[in-house]
Amino acid sequence: MDRPSLPAEPMGGTPPPELDQEALLPLTQRRLKPYLKKFMQPDSDEEDFYGDPKQLYNVNESWRTLLSLPTCQKVMITQKVQKALKVEVGVNVTQEFPWKQVQFKDLRDTLFEELENVAELNKLFKGFNPEHYILIGYCPTLTEQDDDPPEGDPFIFFISGKEAKLAMGIIQNMEAFERWRMRRRLRKKPRRWVSHGTEGEMNILVQQLKDEPVDVEIQSVYPIQQPKPEIFGYRMARDVRDGVIELLPNENIKFDNITRRRITIGVQSAPRRVDREQQTNPTFPSNAWSQYLYEIDDADLELDESDVEEDEEKKNTSRPSTGNTEKSEKPPPEMSDQIMLLLNTLEFNQIDGYRNDYQLISANKVVHYTSPYLQEFICFANISKSNKRFVAGYDWYPNLSGLIAVSYAFSTPCTINEASKRVDWVQRAVLEPNPVLLWSFSDNLNYKLEFESPFETTALSFCPYDGDFLFGGCKNGQLVVWDLQGRCERLENEEYLTAAQAKYRTLIQEYLNWTIDLDEDVVVPPATISPLENSPRGVITGIYWLSNHFYINNYGKVYIDPDKRQKHKFFVTCCIDGTISFWNMNAPVSKKDKEKQMRTKMLPKELTQNESTFKSKTLKPTYNLWFNEPVTSIIADTSVFSIQTPSIRVINASPANYPISLLPKDPPSFRQSMIVSTFYGRIHRVDWQGMYTDGDIKEQVNSSLQFAMVHDGPVVCMRKNPFYPELFASIGRNVFAVWKEDYNYSPIFWRKRPCDLTSVAWSETRPAVLYLTRIDGILEAWDILARDDDACLSEILGGGIITGITEHRPSLPYKILGIGDYNSSIRMVKLPHTFDVPLDNELAKVMEYVLKQERRKVNIQSWEQKYYELNKDIIEAKREAEQDARREMERIEREEQLNARKRQADEDEAAAAKNKPLSSMPYNERMAHLWDELNLNRMVTILMSRKQMDPEKLARETALEKERLAYEVSKKESHAQLLTTVANDVANIRARILPAEIPDTQRSEMIQERINNELAKADSYEKVEEEAFETLRNFSEFERIDYIEFLERGRQRRQLLDQSLGGNTERIHWYNEKTRDLSIYDCNFGYDFLYSSSAIPNNPSVSTVDYRPSDVLNFDDHSPL
Repeated sequence: MDRPSLPAEPMGGTPPPELDQEALLPLTQRRLKPYLKKFMQPDSDEEDFYGDPKQLYNVNESWRTLLSLPTCQKVMITQKVQKALKVEVGVNVTQEFPWKQVQFKDLRDTLFEELENVAELNKLFKGFNPEHYILIGYCPTLTEQDDDPPEGDPFIFFISGKEAKLAMGIIQNMEAFERWRMRRRLRKKPRRWVSHGTEGEMNILVQQLKDEPVDVEIQSVYPIQQPKPEIFGYRMARDVRDGVIELLPNENIKFDNITRRRITIGVQSAPRRVDREQQTNPTFPSNAWSQYLYEIDDADLELDESDVEEDEEKKNTSRPSTGNTEKSEKPPPEMSDQIMLLLNTLEFNQIDGYRNDYQLISANKVVHYTSPYLQEFICFANISKSNKRFVAGYDWYPNLSGLIAVSYAFSTPCTINEASKRVDWVQRAVLEPNPVLLWSFSDNLNYKLEFESPFETTALSFCPYDGDFLFGGCKNGQLVVWDLQGRCERLENEEYLTAAQAKYRTLIQEYLNWTIDLDEDVVVPPATISPLENSPRGVITGIYWLSNHFYINNYGKVYIDPDKRQKHKFFVTCCIDGTISFWNMNAPVSKKDKEKQMRTKMLPKELTQNESTFKSKTLKPTYNLWFNEPVTSIIADTSVFSIQTPSIRVINASPANYPISLLPKDPPSFRQSMIVSTFYGRIHRVDWQGMYTDGDIKEQVNSSLQFAMVHDGPVVCMRKNPFYPELFASIGRNVFAVWKEDYNYSPIFWRKRPCDLTSVAWSETRPAVLYLTRIDGILEAWDILARDDDACLSEILGGGIITGITEHRPSLPYKILGIGDYNSSIRMVKLPHTFDVPLDNELAKVMEYVLKQERRKVNIQSWEQKYYELNKDIIEAKREAEQDARREMERIEREEQLNARKRQADEDEAAAAKNKPLSSMPYNERMAHLWDELNLNRMVTILMSRKQMDPEKLARETALEKERLAYEVSKKESHAQLLTTVANDVANIRARILPAEIPDTQRSEMIQERINNELAKADSYEKVEEEAFETLRNFSEFERIDYIEFLERGRQRRQLLDQSLGGNTERIHWYNEKTRDLSIYDCNFGYDFLYSSSAIPNNPSVSTVDYRPSDVLNFDDHSPL
C-alpha cells in the first residue's frame, strides 16, 4: 500500500494544523490521561510492606482528574447562596467532607441568578430533569494561589450524569484511602520487645511477702550453780529457727462475763379505728355576703312628742268632737322590705354548732379524690437462666395478647459497671447461656418458649406483618431471626394419647434413657444469622419497622410503591458504632442460596417439614449509613401501630391469651432524613443522599441540624408519640425532654430529675401520658395536660435499677405495664384508670399545648435576637470580660498547682531527710526510734482490743479506701507529670504542623559581602563632595536634557543596580513584555490613565490605530527639567 502524502509545509516553518499538535508540545505540557486507579487496602500497615503511600493511591492525580473532566464547572458561591442550598462551608461541607448532592431546581433557582455565564449554563442543562440531583463539591485549592480571590467560596459541579458517576467512584477511592491513612497513623501495633535493662528496677514495685524479725530484749535471772565465770551474748531472732511465742494471762485471774438483762415490754392491742366522712349541707350560705347596719334602739323608732301634739290639735280642729272616746294603743311601726331582708339574713347567718347533722345527710354522691397507685399483677423470672443479668430487650407478640419475649444481658446502655469487677470473657462466652424467653400471662412460673442465641441479645422485635418471625440484635452487631412456625397458637393445646400410644412412648423412652431429653417444641433454634462481615460492629440498640408500601433500593433511594397489593417488609436497625442499617425481610435469594434450596428439596419430606423458609437465606443489609458518634436510638418516618381487640365474649373465654391484630399508622412519605441520639449526649438530624455506584453500600452522613444541648449525659433512649408522631421524648442522665421534630432551638419542655433515668415510654391509650423509670427503682407517670412541672404518679418499685418499661397494648381485662427490674425479672403491674381512659379531645388539646409552647419559645428566640442586636457591644464586651476572667482563674489555678507541687517536693525532701536509714544514726537515737515504734504498736494493740475491733476485718474494710487514696495520689502525680511535658508536646506538634522556615542565607551573605566591598572601595564623603563642587565650578553651562531621556537613563541605572545587587527583575520584565506586545492597556491597575478618555479608545484590542508610549507621552524636547 502507498503511504498517504503529507501536506506541504507552509512558509515560516510552522507545522500544519492538520498534524497532532500535542505530539509537538513539550513533555510537561502534554495532556495527561485520567487517573482512574482503584484503591486496594494492603494486607499489612507496615511501610516496609507497601513502600511509599503514593504508590497505592495518588490523591493529587485524582483531584486533577476531577477538575479536568469536560463538564466540570467552577463557580464562586456566596455565603447567602450556600445557606439556601445547604452547602455552607464549615456547617454542611468541610475540606474533609466536601461533597453534597443538590437538586437541579434548587441550583437553578438560587445559584444561576448570581452567575455571569447563566445563558451558557442554561444551554448546557437544556432538557435536564429538575428533580434530579447534581453533584457539587467544595474545592478550596482553586483560590489558594490567588492574592485577591473573588467574593465567595470555590465550588465545582458536574453537568453530565455519566461524569458524575465517574467522579463519585474517584471520590469513594479518595475517601477510602484517607480513612486507611488516618487509621494507620492512629493505630499503634505491638512490636517485638527490646530490653534496655529496666527489668531489675521493676522488681522494686513488686510486693514481696517477707516478715521482718523483731528483736525483743528480755531480762531474767540466771541461776549460777557452780562458781565459774559465765560469758553472756546477744541472742537475735534471726539467729534461731522460726518459733511461736504465746502470751497468756495469769492463772489466778478470772474473768466475769456480763450478760444483758432481758426486758419484757407489754403492748396494748386494740381494734382498728375506722373513720368515715360524709358531706352535709352547711348551716350558713357559702360564697355569700351581707351588709350590717348600726344597732337601732326602741326610742329611736318613736316620733317626737311635740310633733304628736301638733298633729292631734290639727285633727281635733278639723273634725267635730264627740262623746268620750277610748284611747287606742299605738301600733308598731311598719318595716320596709330592706329591713326584713336584713333581719332574715342575720338570722340565717347564725352558725349552729350543736345541730344534729345526721338527719341532714346529703342524698347526692360526693366525688371522693384518692391517690392513684400501682397494683402488681404478675412477675416473670427464671433465676437459673438469667442470674446476674438485666432485662435488655422485650417485645409483645402481635397476634395474641399476654405473650412477651424478653432477652437478658449482663449490661445495657443505662447500667453502670464497676471498673474493679474482673470478668472472664472467654468463660462467659463459652459457658454462660444467652437467654431469650417467651412468657405468658397464663403461667408465671414457667416460660413457654426458649430461643437459642449465640451471643447476648440486646434488642428484640416481632415482625408486625408476620408474627411468627422474631428478630434479635446481638451484642456483636449480628442479627438473629427465629421462626416460631405457629408455636404460640399451640402453647395451650394438650396432647391426648391412647393407651397403646402411651405404652409405646414409655417403651421408647426406656431405650433412650442415655440421651439428653430435649423438648423441641419449647426450644426454638435460629432460622438464620446475618454474616459477620456484612453486619455492624457494635451493640444493636434498636429495631424499627417501615411501612409496607416503602421500598429502598441498593443505592439508598426511597420509593413509594404505587401497587398497593405489593407488601414490602423493610426495617431499620441502629448500632452503637454509628451504623444505621436498612434490611429487607423479603430480599431476593442469591445464587448460592438457591443452590442450598435445591439441595434441601432433594431431602426426604420428614427431614424438612419443620425447617423455616429463612433456613437457606442469607440476611444482609440493603443499605448502610455511618455516623461518627455512637447511636443509641433514632426517630424516622417509621410506622406506629394500634391494637384491634375482639368482642367481649371472646375475651372472657380466654382472658390471658385472646387473638388480637395490629393496625399500622403509616406516614404519608418517607423522608431521607432522621433524628439520631448519641452516647455523647447530643441529638442530631442527619440526611442521606444515596449512592450512584455499586461499590461499598455504606454512606457516611454528617449532622445537618443539631438540637439544643439540654442533656447532662448519654442520651440512652428516644420514643415517638404514637398519636402525635412529630412529638418525641428523650432521656439523658438526669434530664428528660419532650421535643417537636421541626423545632430544634429548644425542647417543648424539659425537667431535671433527682437521679439517672433509664427508659421512657408513651402511653398506648392516652396521647398526653408518658412513663419514666429511674436508676433508684422509682416509676414516674407524667400527664402533661394535668401538670408539666412534676410527675402525677411516683411509685417505688424496689431499691435497684429499672432497665426497661413497656405497655401492654390491649386494655382488657386490665391495662398492664411491664417493668424490667434489677433482679432480672419483668413485673406486670395494673395501671390506674386515670392513665387508661382518654379524655375528651385529648389529642387536640395536646397539639394545642405543643403549638402554644412552640410559639412562646419562638417569640423568646426573636426577642433574644433583637436584644442581642441592640446590645451587641455590651454583650460581646461582657463575654470577653468573662473569658479574660476565666483565663485569669486558670492562670491562678496553674500557679496554685505549681506551688502545691513545690510544697509537696519540699515535704518529700524533709520526709526523706527525716526517714534516713537507721544505720547512719547514732546508737542512742536509733534505740529511741525503735522504742517509739514499739510503744506505738503497743498502744495500737491496746486500743484495738478495747474497741473490740479485729485488725484483719479493719484491714479488709479500709483496703478499698486505701486503694482509692493511693489512686488519687498516683493520679495527681501523673497529672503533674503531664503538665510538665505539655509545653514540649505543644512545641513538637507545632513543629510538625508548621515547619520552621529556612532562610536563604547564601543570597543575604552575598549581598552583604558585595556591599561591604563597595563601601571599602568607595571614597569618603568629604572627598566626593570636593570633587563634585570642583566639577561644577569647571562646567561652563548645563546641558539640557528632555524628560524621555531622563527616564531612559534612570531605567538603565536601575538595570545596572539590579544586575549588581541581584534584585528582583520580574516586574520590569513583565512590564517590558506587556509593552512590547501592546497589551499593557488591557491591564487593570486600579486607576484610570489620564489619557484614557481622549488619547486611547475604549477598546484598544479592536482599534486599528497602533498606540505606543512614544506616541502618547509627547514632551517638548527643549523643555527645561
